[in-house]
Amino acid sequence: MNDTTSSDSHLSPQVAAPAIISSMDDLGIPTAVVENLVVKHLSAYPKTDILHLAQMLGIVTHLIEDVLSELRKKALVEVFQPSAQSLFSESAKSHVRYALSEQGLAEAEVAFKKDAYIGPVPVSLQKYNQMVELQDLRAQLIRRPDVERALSDVYGANRLIPVLGPAINSGRALLLYGHAGTGKSFVAARILNALNTSVYIPYAVFAAGNIIKVFSEQHHKPVDNKHNRDVISLKSHYDKRWVLCKRPDIQVGGELTMDMLEVNHSEHNRIWIAPLQMMANNGILVIDDLGRQPMPVATLLNRWIVPMEYNYDHLSLPNGQQITIPFVLTMAFSTNLDPQTIADPAFLRRLGYKIQFQPLLENDYINLWSDLSKNKDLELLPSALETLLNLHSLHKVGYFPCLPKDILGISQDIIQFEEIAPQVNSTILQRAWDLYFTADEHGGSVL
Repeated sequence: MNDTTSSDSHLSPQVAAPAIISSMDDLGIPTAVVENLVVKHLSAYPKTDILHLAQMLGIVTHLIEDVLSELRKKALVEVFQPSAQSLFSESAKSHVRYALSEQGLAEAEVAFKKDAYIGPVPVSLQKYNQMVELQDLRAQLIRRPDVERALSDVYGANRLIPVLGPAINSGRALLLYGHAGTGKSFVAARILNALNTSVYIPYAVFAAGNIIKVFSEQHHKPVDNKHNRDVISLKSHYDKRWVLCKRPDIQVGGELTMDMLEVNHSEHNRIWIAPLQMMANNGILVIDDLGRQPMPVATLLNRWIVPMEYNYDHLSLPNGQQITIPFVLTMAFSTNLDPQTIADPAFLRRLGYKIQFQPLLENDYINLWSDLSKNKDLELLPSALETLLNLHSLHKVGYFPCLPKDILGISQDIIQFEEIAPQVNSTILQRAWDLYFTADEHGGSVL
């Protein structure tokens, strides 16, 4: 996890921080679940002290002491006292180590076979649902300056701001469509930057007898991770079973399968993983390259009809039970294909906003070339720009925002190989263009 960066300094939690739980009853989950987690932690980290256990489990030390006391009564845990010299010192308590007995090791093996999750104590499904509802992104409307700031590095944003602003505020599903290379995914990744709030995401949720891992380092970006490095202070910290993060921004493309939309079991480590839409709650889920997935588009789209209509989702659990969770997120479908050819009219009507992405205007396009050239320490000669515009006209290629980065990258490769001055002239530009497009589709569509 990364520490808070300057770019995240404007973010503030939308809701009050979850208070630290001081009693076992208030955890809202069975005591046996906590005991199993302690046993598994002691199996993975033998001779561990209470402070370390509290840090790993995310609960206060006196709750750990209560659990250890019960485990000792069951002869599952052994105690290793500090040396006689330090027995009465102030730090003696923290130097007491705990380890599993032979019976405890057998119990840990059974616990791991049932559920290999090891980490902070999960929050209850009820508490999770409450927090998601409170952090609804529609509770705090954004204004034009917010969207302008979010898209400040997007060329041609002036044409998108008037439609994206209302779309974000609505909370309804979006359809982003247009030619490949027009910046749909790039813009989608910045939509949530318009929201000035951060959200609390649990490490895991306990639901109907199962621990579901929710927090993902791949999908969630913490903005405050210092709370989980120190000993818990009831006054200055919040519940360490939650992580304060930027709003989730999850994008998945042609690799999407239906299994990823259900509580999924990892064969490698036998941990139940939350589906993508659960990880994306309070954020955005972008289904990129719609129409390129292995399943029929109708099958994929039908999966979202109830969640989009009623703002809740039903999930099937490994034990055959079903749970209901909030579906409080912005759903965005992105496609290079004609929407009329991949979705039926009934589904298209359910998408509140259909936003078409088009090539840049010539002035924005040239400015993008100039800025990217400077970033790459390349001098873009006027002759190269003239050749570029002629090539666009000759081959009827639109001013797609993906082209400057890609073609300048090829130009830089040529310059470095030839060991010549870092200047993009007409000849270099022509060579890069020819290498970027295939001969038969030269200028037809961007790869």
